[in-house]
Amino acid sequence: MNILMLTSEFAPATGGVGTYAEEIAAAATRLGARVTVMAPDYAQANVEDVFLPFDVIRFRGSLHSMRDLPAKIMLARSKVRGGHYDVIHAADWPFFIPLALSRWRTQARVVMTVHGTEINETQTPLKRLAIRSAGVFGPRTQIVANSRYTRDLFSERFAVDARRVSAVQLGVSDFWFGMRRPRDVVRHALRLTPDRLVIVTVARLTHRKGHLLTLAALRTLPDELRKRIVWLVIGPDGEAGHVAALRRLAEEADADVRLLGALPKEDIRDVYGAADMFCLTGLPESSGRVEGFGLVYLEAAAGGLPSVATAVGGVPDAVLADETGILVPPDPGSISRAIADLADDKERRALLAAGASVHARNLSWERCAAATYGLAYRSDRVPQPSTEAA
Repeated sequence: MNILMLTSEFAPATGGVGTYAEEIAAAATRLGARVTVMAPDYAQANVEDVFLPFDVIRFRGSLHSMRDLPAKIMLARSKVRGGHYDVIHAADWPFFIPLALSRWRTQARVVMTVHGTEINETQTPLKRLAIRSAGVFGPRTQIVANSRYTRDLFSERFAVDARRVSAVQLGVSDFWFGMRRPRDVVRHALRLTPDRLVIVTVARLTHRKGHLLTLAALRTLPDELRKRIVWLVIGPDGEAGHVAALRRLAEEADADVRLLGALPKEDIRDVYGAADMFCLTGLPESSGRVEGFGLVYLEAAAGGLPSVATAVGGVPDAVLADETGILVPPDPGSISRAIADLADDKERRALLAAGASVHARNLSWERCAAATYGLAYRSDRVPQPSTEAA
């Protein structure tokens, strides 16, 4: 199978779409497909592309803006006309219209992936008119959503029969099951005594990720439990006002809160092995941004962590209630009770951790690529258990 992927986000840019594009392209290659990815160059050489297992062709550009649409239309037209592909895949919405306007030039199967937030962002009258005029979601288009929530949201917003939309959950990379430093070594490096209960959060420090909600929940815990807990917060800064408020409130809280900033993924994997639970309490936003899936929950699950999560957006596909973690409403009281329940019940933590590990192993990127492109896949193939480094 010969696959062309068009994406407006790719390494070295960080983000969910970039991760999706790289991981599904690599997985399809491992399943025997020949994959070519068209991605922005971000005004740099991108010499590491040669180490990827698939071909990458860079076009001049950066993160998408609407003024880039004409160039993307010309790019899609040229590339579709110049190659022989079985599948052409628009990995994110900026390439939906360009691909739709070019599909008459090819007999290839057309695939478009919706991730969540862009569904709401394309509801302005002008964007809806452009999408309708281009026939973006016409009969030749296969629509793939990253969760059941995203599938249902798309069907509702665009009045498309839900049976035409496939919900294909994302995968988790084998990396997160890989070798990590021993738990006691990592905890010693972080100055964590054996009696401390470690909660970890990995997310950009933005309002919608709910850091302030988690902090409010920690502050309502009984004194004895709160003083046992260490909350490790990993992620780059987001909105300046939100970050400033989080730092101030963390300093004022009678709790051990450590804002570690952005860390290499190898270090994050080590921290997962040293922690006791994962906690990310996202918020619904009036701006239209949504959590379409929640890949980081799977990465933590691969590290053997149960999750405390808020049931917003597509998170219930990533965290299975009472199987891989605890799902609660986005309010401090509910989050506080969930943390306390897991903190006081070591056996339940272990059961949920085991369930989380199984769930993560079942959601491989090869499974995602096979379901998206129609490739053969052995469902019994699972990652090997992680081994701590000596």
